[in-house]
Amino acid sequence: MATRTLTMALPIPAHKSALDADRHDLLGLVLSAALPLAVFMIANGVAELNGVLPLYFAPFGLPGWVGAALHIGSLPLFGIARWMVAERGQAGRSAGWWLVALMAGTIAFPFVVLPLDALMLSIVSMSLLLLGVSAAVRTALVSTRAALVMLPGLAWMGLSAFVGLSFVAGWSPPFALTHGGSQN
Repeated sequence: MATRTLTMALPIPAHKSALDADRHDLLGLVLSAALPLAVFMIANGVAELNGVLPLYFAPFGLPGWVGAALHIGSLPLFGIARWMVAERGQAGRSAGWWLVALMAGTIAFPFVVLPLDALMLSIVSMSLLLLGVSAAVRTALVSTRAALVMLPGLAWMGLSAFVGLSFVAGWSPPFALTHGGSQN
């Protein structure tokens, strides 16, 4: 009985799998950066099989592929930020789940925007930005460096959301010119 109690009290060493993205070495960092891209590629393949093409924000006369590269380029940054906070207690795990939700929203966003009108697109993009800012705040409470890693992706997301919101505001009453009244 004493032997059993002793063995039950001994900590069992945690064995990390070779493909565990939470391992804190170079392989874990690479996996954390690559997994969101792999999920995006799978989502893109499934969407293409169903006839859905992604749409990306490309302002200022930039080609569409630049907008796509900047959008998709934020995914590894969010994955690296999640890797940086994942092993830092309960607050780190909570921030990690917020980052997973942000990555899922970032992956899904270009595939759900096609049927949306300008107002709904603006609402969805602002909601994704709000999720990103919330994830960044939770991440910054655990690791300021991890929040700084997220910053370029959030900046692109913010530019997209605010330009879209300005287009909606520019074409919606009471901000836009309205053509009411008599016709001559």
